[in-house]
Amino acid sequence: MALNDEVYIFGIFRKEDNAHIGAIDFSTIMREDFQWARFGYTIHNQFWRQGYGKESVKAAIKLAFEKLNYHRIEAHINLDNTPSIKLAESIGMEFECIRKGFIHEFGEWTDNLIYFINSK
Repeated sequence: MALNDEVYIFGIFRKEDNAHIGAIDFSTIMREDFQWARFGYTIHNQFWRQGYGKESVKAAIKLAFEKLNYHRIEAHINLDNTPSIKLAESIGMEFECIRKGFIHEFGEWTDNLIYFINSK
């Protein structure tokens, strides 16, 4: 999928012992005049609230702008996912809107918060 510029998946590994602690993925939404992607991040729960998410996401966003040549990156966040909202805000993402009935989860269409960041 990376060969087709569709999805890029990066493992997150702890520096001190190389333990796998999560993953970050970028999905290309549109290239050409947009250079637009969605991204998601997951940290295994035993590593929550230790700063790994923020450090990983900041590094991945930098890579996405500098190496993957995205201009705009969005995070689609469930309304009740406070830790993800705080993480997005802490790395400089801005709240844009609520997309109604945006993602099909758990048998229903759910609303999502849209946070974004642009390359400088």
